[in-house]
Amino acid sequence: MAARAFLGRVPKTYPAAEHPMEPVWAFSPRTNFPAGFDSPYLGHTGSWDGKGGGMFGSSKANDLDAEAQMGLHWTFMPVYWGKLEPDGPVELQRGLPPAWRELDAFVLEAHQRKLNILMQAPVIGGNAGGPPQWAGRREQGKSAPVDMDAAALFAGKLAARYAPGGTLAAREGWGNSFGVRAWELDNEPGSYRTHWEVQAADYAEFVTKVSRAIKHIDPSALVMAPAMPVSKSSLAWIAAALDPQSGSSSPALHNRSQGWSIGPEIDVVSFHIYEGLDSAFAGEDRDIELAFDEIQAVFQRAESNSPGFTFARKREYWHTEGNFDFLGILSAPRRAAWRMQFMTRAFAAGVAKVCVMDPSRAEQAAIRTYMEALPNPFPMQRMSNQADVLSGRATVFWHPDPSPPGTGGVWVLWAEAGTGDATVSIPVQQSEAIILQVDGASQGARAANGRVTIHLRGDAKMAPPILLIDRTSTPPR
Repeated sequence: MAARAFLGRVPKTYPAAEHPMEPVWAFSPRTNFPAGFDSPYLGHTGSWDGKGGGMFGSSKANDLDAEAQMGLHWTFMPVYWGKLEPDGPVELQRGLPPAWRELDAFVLEAHQRKLNILMQAPVIGGNAGGPPQWAGRREQGKSAPVDMDAAALFAGKLAARYAPGGTLAAREGWGNSFGVRAWELDNEPGSYRTHWEVQAADYAEFVTKVSRAIKHIDPSALVMAPAMPVSKSSLAWIAAALDPQSGSSSPALHNRSQGWSIGPEIDVVSFHIYEGLDSAFAGEDRDIELAFDEIQAVFQRAESNSPGFTFARKREYWHTEGNFDFLGILSAPRRAAWRMQFMTRAFAAGVAKVCVMDPSRAEQAAIRTYMEALPNPFPMQRMSNQADVLSGRATVFWHPDPSPPGTGGVWVLWAEAGTGDATVSIPVQQSEAIILQVDGASQGARAANGRVTIHLRGDAKMAPPILLIDRTSTPPR
């Protein structure tokens, strides 16, 4: 019971991000990208074997089906270098090895379901266990290979095969309409299992060479890093990976006196957070707004610190891993409520994409309800001062539909945890609005004097939000 209480810790407060931003594409959708690419909801379901399947070689089809049924436009696949090139560099023109055929099959399944792929590749550390033996290791038990150029060549092969217009797309007749255009470089490289903990500079060399190899094939590709959780120790490691003079390197790289930085080489900053577990282990409230502020600050401090390694301000931050606790400590109804709260707070902070990781059936219903109402949730604004709280305490957000102006939008609101029920009066434009519950149930709400009164059910830990739809028509897609 003590462990359950510890791991079930819920942050008590969720302050707004200090420097919210909106993604660069929020009002100017990207062109010449696969359909659904700008959707801000990232599927991340099940397990992986690092070569296109689930753990122990199971099919990913059921996981992809679950993502498609939720209405997602994204899925996720890590690719382990050691699985696809176990015995040396592969020459694909001489024939496709079995592991590559398995990865092909996954891409085909994703295409069938119209799911873009966030390909975490190449993965060298973490569950991949390190570089393949033939590539060597700069330090025993660590991730950096002796032959870093070989890792870059492998990344180039992946891009040449799986990018829009690549070898697989040409074979299948997709042209440029489908392919992998988002690449995340390794997984939690500073700490997770086999890692680059004292090799931040080596990781920066890896990011530099791999990013350039991918972009040589597909200049429009989005490359992201560092795929790290956000904590005091991880932020120090990220700062070292940004600093070409950090000295955090293997002896082999130190002896070469080379400087490397991830800052100029990536398009997107990716990060992880599990709000429940992170709060429990930190002994203090850890939420996505705080994590976003902290990692944003580290990158902004590095923008112009090092001549020759300056870079423009990063405008996209993707949350690529995390749910509440991944252990199921929080009850299913509370986890479903948390999903809606988490996404709303993340989008208000300016996080461009949010991970939808391993949702239960109740969570899936909440996610589907939320996405159908808010396919493009930007802007998302904290608006508690625009609502009249008649009783209790409530948190209130407002999403105005950007186009055409004046068509309305969506309110997202919930009672603050541990404060009981709340009653809120919300201004609306329409004579009747629609109330959506976490489970997707809906009901009409007639306005009186331009306002709708909402009763919000309280909860000790995670109160269920409601969506109040105040629109003249269906949401823009």
